[in-house]
Amino acid sequence: GTVQVVAELANEFNFQDINGSQPPSIRNLQYLLPNFVFPSIEEESGKPIPDWIKNNIPNILLPWSVFSKPPPESPKKNNKQSK
Repeated sequence: GTVQVVAELANEFNFQDINGSQPPSIRNLQYLLPNFVFPSIEEESGKPIPDWIKNNIPNILLPWSVFSKPPPESPKKNNKQSK
């Protein structure tokens, strides 16, 4: 068997949810950025992501190989104080 993502099948065969929506795939930047990347950036910077960025996320699917590896380590904060 193969892994199928319903949101990708919906896009391919042009069907929608009962309310007319068509959610993005779990591999799509339109899903990943607002749900995982933007909150981290906002927390680290203390500033919201501008609407012009949030409203212009490209409809790009990441390859499955991206998900087969562990997430990258968070950058270590430099605790050394400059003199």
